[in-house]
Amino acid sequence: MSIFVDFVILTDKSSVVKGVQWNNESMVSQLSEDFALWDGKLLAQIPEVIWDFSANSMCWRGIYFQFEQISLTPALDVILIRRENVREQLMEVALDTITTGIQLYDADSTILFLNRASKQLVDIPIEENVEGQTLMGIYMVSPDYSSTMTAMRIRTPIHRRFDTYQTTTGKDMMTVTSAFPVIKEGRLLGGVALERSLKITQHQLHELQQIQQTMTRHLPAAQSTDKGTRYTLRDVIGSSPQLLSAIDLAAKMAPKEINILLQGETGTGKEIFAQGIHALSSRRNEKFVAVNCAAFPESLIEGMLFGTVKGAFTGSTDKVGLIEEANHGTLFLDELNSMSLGMQAKLLRVLQEKNLQRVGSTKYISVDVRVISSCNEDAFALSENGQLRKDLFYRLASVIVEIPPLRDRMEDMEELTWYYIRQHEDMCAQPITQAEPTFWQRLQQHNWPGNVRELFHILHYAVSDSEEGILREENLPTYFRRLKRNPAQMPRLAATAAAATKPDFQRGLTPLVQEYERYILREAYLTCGKNATKAAALLKISRQNFQYYVKKYGFNE
Repeated sequence: MSIFVDFVILTDKSSVVKGVQWNNESMVSQLSEDFALWDGKLLAQIPEVIWDFSANSMCWRGIYFQFEQISLTPALDVILIRRENVREQLMEVALDTITTGIQLYDADSTILFLNRASKQLVDIPIEENVEGQTLMGIYMVSPDYSSTMTAMRIRTPIHRRFDTYQTTTGKDMMTVTSAFPVIKEGRLLGGVALERSLKITQHQLHELQQIQQTMTRHLPAAQSTDKGTRYTLRDVIGSSPQLLSAIDLAAKMAPKEINILLQGETGTGKEIFAQGIHALSSRRNEKFVAVNCAAFPESLIEGMLFGTVKGAFTGSTDKVGLIEEANHGTLFLDELNSMSLGMQAKLLRVLQEKNLQRVGSTKYISVDVRVISSCNEDAFALSENGQLRKDLFYRLASVIVEIPPLRDRMEDMEELTWYYIRQHEDMCAQPITQAEPTFWQRLQQHNWPGNVRELFHILHYAVSDSEEGILREENLPTYFRRLKRNPAQMPRLAATAAAATKPDFQRGLTPLVQEYERYILREAYLTCGKNATKAAALLKISRQNFQYYVKKYGFNE
């Protein structure tokens, strides 16, 4: 215990108080009247004082103290008493909550404190007290190499130094360390080291992203630093070849001043791609304006896009349209194929002439926007069958980025699931650490017509219903479990379903056949545990032929 004590009690060997010395002036006024009551009494009889000799603590009038009993002479003992250091305990708890390893040393590199993260780095039990041990007693490192000892020796901070070393337990370490000497009035008091491993850094990056997202959601519009976006292409979750190919194409085309059309089913993440493209473009510091073409009725969409002037119709006001609002920035037309042909013609004119008229106005307003659009069906087929104007298709589809449906990238299922769990930890009574095999099997057996959006909807229920930190098949919604299919029957069931469902003949024979072929190959591949040899045997084709289809349809062998 520190020699700086609040007061000292002298006792004989029978624990009778023989005198009290007060070192803390603030306590003298509080205790001076009690001194007469203390002198000559047994320690256990001092009024309002409770002793705990096993923990070396005492409590007086609700105030806690620590003490140390020392034999002064054969007949006399001294009890050094200091008020409990709450500030020190709070600081220790605060340092233990930080994920960076924090180490405190005195001037001769004796350990004063290691926080929880530091102990975990070197596999020291959390409850073990390492105070008093030396740096060299834990880390097998030369004094000349040690970042901490070097910083104290040269009395200069060392920032973000890559260190490789072994602990005395034989654990190999690779960390980035910053070390700072603590100097007061020219005297070296000790050093502070901050240490991070790759795992710690990844955790902190994820935590910072969550903080940024929380701040973005709650910032008032006037204070928001973004321009209508929250996502980048790094927020697209998955590592399947088809998805990575789509991300690569989007990233490659983002800096170019060309219009991009995103093609993908509902729920595949088209808006994340659109925002990601905007974030990589030269217009990233301008506004990103998203328009859901399916959300506005035909009678309103023209005014919403082009703006209105007061008096144009009953109740109209001077209002800026969404195209004008996106001027110099990016306009995202989601579900473009929901727009009527008449509205498509008006939009095409604006994009060609680069000016617009508000509804009810004769004045032209110049606009300069980059357009990212999306379709939830095959855009080329829509232009061929007349649902999408060909001239508008050519104007907007300089590049087409095809976003694969979830059923074509089942290998991303686990990554998407754990991402959702991390983002919704507050929904769980207990942190989820594992999922049973049957849970994964059930997810793999579903066709996912709603794609990632449907998956997250299912996971919302499952996570809320989970217990003991484990996801089980019974945590899935009842209606979802009723859809369960036998994997061995999938090809046959697919054929039955195809026969029972009227094909969309407008798409043409070749796309329909290819879609069905891809589905059969994919289901056989998953049924055989992604084993190409077994899948080829199941389909009665050569392995070489099956590998051709793997490359053609982008399956990840």
